[in-house]
Amino acid sequence: MHFNRRDKDDKFLLNLYKKLLYPRMVEDKMLKLLRQGRIGKWFSGIGQEAIAVGSTLAMRSNEYILPMHRNLGVFTSRNIPLKKLMAQWQGKATGFTKGRDRSFHFGTQDYKIIGMISHLGPQMALADGIALADLLANRKHATLVYTGEGATSEGDFHEAINVAAVWSLPVIFLIENNGYGLSTPKSEQYRCKNLIDKAIGYGIEGRQIDGNNILEVYDTINQLTMEIRKDPRPVLVECMTFRMRGHEEASGTKYVPQELFDEWAKKDPLNNYEAYLIEQGILTADTITDIKIQFKKDIEIAVEEAFEEPEPITDTIQEETDMYFPYQPEVVQPGKSATEKRYLDAISDALDLAMEKYPNLVLMGQDIADYGGAFKITDGFMAKFGKNRGAQYTHLRIGHCRCWFRPIHKWL
Repeated sequence: MHFNRRDKDDKFLLNLYKKLLYPRMVEDKMLKLLRQGRIGKWFSGIGQEAIAVGSTLAMRSNEYILPMHRNLGVFTSRNIPLKKLMAQWQGKATGFTKGRDRSFHFGTQDYKIIGMISHLGPQMALADGIALADLLANRKHATLVYTGEGATSEGDFHEAINVAAVWSLPVIFLIENNGYGLSTPKSEQYRCKNLIDKAIGYGIEGRQIDGNNILEVYDTINQLTMEIRKDPRPVLVECMTFRMRGHEEASGTKYVPQELFDEWAKKDPLNNYEAYLIEQGILTADTITDIKIQFKKDIEIAVEEAFEEPEPITDTIQEETDMYFPYQPEVVQPGKSATEKRYLDAISDALDLAMEKYPNLVLMGQDIADYGGAFKITDGFMAKFGKNRGAQYTHLRIGHCRCWFRPIHKWL
C-alpha cells in the first residue's frame, strides 16, 4: 500500500493514526461485551475504518454527513463522547433517542449527522435536500452521504443522483464497496465493471479510490469538498474495501471464501498505516503502547459509566413533546361576506400566500415554471418569487398533478 503524505506534517499524520485506532479499539471492546452477553447486537466496521475517518476529517464540522451503521469512525471523528454513544447503543434514557432504540438509527444536529435509513439508498435523497437548502441560503457547503454497493441497485440511488446532477447539488455520494450486500456478492449486484461507471450515465464525475488508504481517502474527499463548495456539483466516489466480519455478528461469514479474507487482511487500513508511520519515524513501539493504554482506559471508563445510566421511563407527555413541534394555532374567524372562486384559483391563492409567508418554501414539479402548470395554478409565480424558489425545479415529474411543495425548515 502506497502512502503519499504530500504536505502533511508529523502532527497531522499522528492525529490521523489516533482517529483510526480509536474506533478499532472501541469495536474490540464491543465484541468482547457481545461475547459476554452484556450487549445484544453489533454491526462491525473492522477493516473499513479508513473510509469513515478519512472522509469525516475532510469535512468541515458544520457540514452534514449521512453515515451508515458500520461507520463508527464518523461519530468518533466528530468527537461525540463514547459515553453518549454507549448510552444510545444500550437504549438508555440519556442516549440520543432517549431509549427508543439501541442502534445507529439516530441523528444529531449538534454534530451535523443525519441518522441512517436501513435501506441506505433513501438517505441519498435527504442529502440532496440538505444540499439544496445550502444552495438556496447561499452557503458554500458540501454534503457527504454514504451508501453500500447493494443500495446502488435501488431506485433511490438513481433518483437521488439524477436530481443532484440536474440541479448541480454539492453532494458527495460515497459508495463503500465491500464486496457483499449482506451475503450477496457484488458479481450478482451489477454488470458494469466498476460502480463509478454509473456516473457516466448521469453526466457527473466518478472517482474510484483505495478505501483502505486513509491518506488517499482524506486527500480525495478534501479536494472534492473544496471544489464543490465553489463550483456546486455532485460527485460519485467508490471506495474499494472489504468487510472483515459479518453483516452483523449473528450472520457470520461462511458465505465468504477464505482466500478473500487472507487477501484483504494484508490490506488492513490500521496495520498498514501504523507500519508507514513507524517507517517515517513518527511512531515507535513505545508510543503505540502508550496511546493504546490511554485509549483502553478511556474506553473502559466510558462504557462502564454508560451502563450505570438510567433506563427510560414511559412518559406520555414527554413522548408527545418529542413527537410534535410546539404550535399554538391562531383562530381566524370568517368574514361577513363570502366570495366565490374556482377551486383551482383557491389552490393558487393558497400557494401564493404560503410562498409569501415562508421564504424557505420551494415548489418542485414539471411544467410549473414558465408554463405555469398544466392547470395554470402557478402561473406568474416564477416572476414573483424568482427562479430559485420555483422555476429551477421543473425537471422532475412527481405524480400526475405535477406539482408539490416542501418547506425546508430554516434552510437547515
